[in-house]
Amino acid sequence: MTFEARQAHGREFWDSRFSEAGYAYGEEPNDFLRSTCRQSAVGDALSLCEGEGRNAVYLARLGFRVTAVDFSEVGLAKARALAEKQGVAITTLVADLADFDLGNARWDLVVSIFAQPPSPVRQRLYRQLHQALRPQGRLVLESKVDVNATAADRYPGVRILCGEIAPLTISLAQEQERSLNEGNYHIGVQRTAQILACKS
Repeated sequence: MTFEARQAHGREFWDSRFSEAGYAYGEEPNDFLRSTCRQSAVGDALSLCEGEGRNAVYLARLGFRVTAVDFSEVGLAKARALAEKQGVAITTLVADLADFDLGNARWDLVVSIFAQPPSPVRQRLYRQLHQALRPQGRLVLESKVDVNATAADRYPGVRILCGEIAPLTISLAQEQERSLNEGNYHIGVQRTAQILACKS
């Protein structure tokens, strides 16, 4: 069975992956997130498709009040364990992004690190960002890119993603081949889109 075929099983696939020993993507935060949030003003942060907690726990260590959302309770249980291990608190929420409501003026930071749902779900979610962020609130996004992808695909490039998060103001948008070293599953060279945007 291919990776894409297994993804179609959704929660079952991710519960199985997160049931493995250790942390599938490591315990350290994504380096793009770290580079963009190290000196940020703290506030309320939402981390989408958080999985086992590495990014949420990092933000909590910076002082953010973090809500970690994922549809895998197995992953979020490990996120809570990682938070306890590192002496911080996070809020976890089991939810499917297909019908998740980001709220209104609720967040100072929204994080989407390799949160790559099917295109209709992604587009619905990203349309909510401007309303969901508070003034000066920020979005930090990194995602895998398929160079041949259209807006109808799961892994579009930076130009398409920037259009989907409008009318946020883009301060950084780049697409590049880069080396990943995140746990057992993000290893090696991968083309990614990196976006930093804010609500004016």
